[in-house]
Amino acid sequence: MTGEPGDGARRVVVRAPVRVGDVGGWTDTWFGSPGVVCHLAVGPAVVVEAAFVDGVAGPGLGPVRIVAPLLFEDYRAGPSPDRGWRWPVPGRQPLLEHAVASVLEDVPLPAGRSVELHITSAVPAGASLGTSGSVVVAVLAALDALVGRRRSAAELATAAHAVETDRARRESGVQDQWAAALGGCGLLAIGPYPDVRHRSVALADDTVAELGERLVTVVFGPHDSSAVHAQVIDAMVGYGGPTHDAARSALGRLSALAPEAAAALEGGSVDDWARVLTAATDAQGALHPDLVGAAHAAAIDVARSAGANGWKVNGAGGEGGSLTVVAPDAAAAADLSVRLAHVSPAWQVVDLRPAGPLEVLAVTP
Repeated sequence: MTGEPGDGARRVVVRAPVRVGDVGGWTDTWFGSPGVVCHLAVGPAVVVEAAFVDGVAGPGLGPVRIVAPLLFEDYRAGPSPDRGWRWPVPGRQPLLEHAVASVLEDVPLPAGRSVELHITSAVPAGASLGTSGSVVVAVLAALDALVGRRRSAAELATAAHAVETDRARRESGVQDQWAAALGGCGLLAIGPYPDVRHRSVALADDTVAELGERLVTVVFGPHDSSAVHAQVIDAMVGYGGPTHDAARSALGRLSALAPEAAAALEGGSVDDWARVLTAATDAQGALHPDLVGAAHAAAIDVARSAGANGWKVNGAGGEGGSLTVVAPDAAAAADLSVRLAHVSPAWQVVDLRPAGPLEVLAVTP
């Protein structure tokens, strides 16, 4: 994390990356761990601006204004009358409200002040790029800076995961929060869940530049594959015999590929990394065939016909979400971007490049 303010600020801007090419995804979950994940942080992605406002809201209005254009939200949130910040209201965006609550229940707002929180993202919602994890990390970092609290990147990642799972009661692996907080290329060993041992994978400058030129990421639309994900969880914890064994074998393959991905990038071979991405996508399909959705398969066909070196279904997979492709060179990447954008009006090609860690800027002391 860079640019930490010291004793609080009046206005703070936080930038957090998302991630692509997550080899070993699914093995960072409560049911799939222990495991290993290698991912690449990319941006531009999430920006959170937090500011103190003099004065308090009117009667019955919460002290925090949440503005999130991507979610079509502009409303006020606050503690519930009977349970305080442990149960924020009105519950319109529980993840955002619990992120706010997790800070303000420990460090109350100064008397006579309220907070405005503006959240934007260059990545569409539901893109399977870890955006929700990045938003929570950025919100925590922004509010910490306002109230003058310091936490390390690892502490922010751990706290953000707890917000999502313990407070908001959502299923979540651990990798997204770590990618948002630490950036770069990360190799994570998970176990026992949710404990993480993180190693930053050093990339040469020319490797970073090459990745920026060759990566093409296409988003198909909001990701919603809860039924498929439930089947995967059932295969891991609800069945014995061949079904369980096949799922465990696929997870073992995903976990084993993660160090190979890290070694390829650390050694400067984007082509070898691309081949590992394709192998990981095949392993996702072995975990459950519907994790490589119809849109993914169609985009892979386009990428293959364009001579792409490899591809990865980002995140958990299923319907919607996104695919990241490694093109042979910059010219081929530009051509592939055009081809993919013309397949469907619902598809959106986003320009994402390797990114560093979370940035916290105290704009107005």
